[in-house]
Amino acid sequence: MNMPSLSVSDVQAIAKVKHAVLDTMRILKIDPGSILPFDKTPSLEPFILECIDEARKRGYLSSDSIPQPFEERHVRIGATAGHYVHFHHREMESHASIAEYGSRLASGRSQLEKGLDDFVALSAELSDMYDTITGDFLRMSTQAFLVGAHLEQELSGKHWQAEWAVNKDAPVFPTIMKTMTSAAILCFLLSFPCTVPATSYIQALPDGIVVHDITSDIMSYYKEALAGEFNRIEQTAQLRNLPAVDILGEYVETMEASHRRVVRVLLASDPTGKLVACYEKSIVGFVVFQALHPRYKIEDLGIFDC
Repeated sequence: MNMPSLSVSDVQAIAKVKHAVLDTMRILKIDPGSILPFDKTPSLEPFILECIDEARKRGYLSSDSIPQPFEERHVRIGATAGHYVHFHHREMESHASIAEYGSRLASGRSQLEKGLDDFVALSAELSDMYDTITGDFLRMSTQAFLVGAHLEQELSGKHWQAEWAVNKDAPVFPTIMKTMTSAAILCFLLSFPCTVPATSYIQALPDGIVVHDITSDIMSYYKEALAGEFNRIEQTAQLRNLPAVDILGEYVETMEASHRRVVRVLLASDPTGKLVACYEKSIVGFVVFQALHPRYKIEDLGIFDC
């Protein structure tokens, strides 16, 4: 395991992280003081319980003592985020389960673990809800997510934290890795109703990916740096020989430019603003979830005291 790249006693570094988080929220028009805690959001717990009940009906959850890839806590995280079940936060029984996912999917063979078979079925069901273009993008994103998890483990070792060298002539590689492992394509596309044709929003996809990737980078950085994780910000810092906290501001500026382009593209497609509202509500919910969830330790930065 790597040593933490950030210390809670480094006041200046912590201030830069806090500033980046607050800037991200400002760009998305999120007032930290107006965010309702989970326990004061009356619709949340009933929704989570409904998701857990459905997961049990589908056989995704088991009441026996045998470890399962899906556990109730993962359903809770997925339901609360309103996006993706965080599949790679639970170690699989073997690395081979993920390594063989793609070949088994393409050949129609069963996966090595029941949880991955459930994952295949759920992905297919979700993709079929959308038109063929968006559906195929969703399938691609799901496949890329598992490939990314496999590649990340190959690069980082058993505990997914060992630092590896970023080749100086491969500056885009950390971004490709991030897009795969963040499922940003899926997160952006699921912002829109399945009744809306893909051509209405597909041109905003590249910048939408940037927004999702960078907001995830910024909101996850604090807890990952404390844990010594070699994330995209650390990878870019290594490549440029800079302290990681010194490039947070650049990331936020890039995100802001992409966010503005997404809004303009969607408004050009739908002047009523409905597509923009779908996008903004989705990305705001994604960021608010990370701001509130204890896993990300954002409260420790004091953003709710501003």
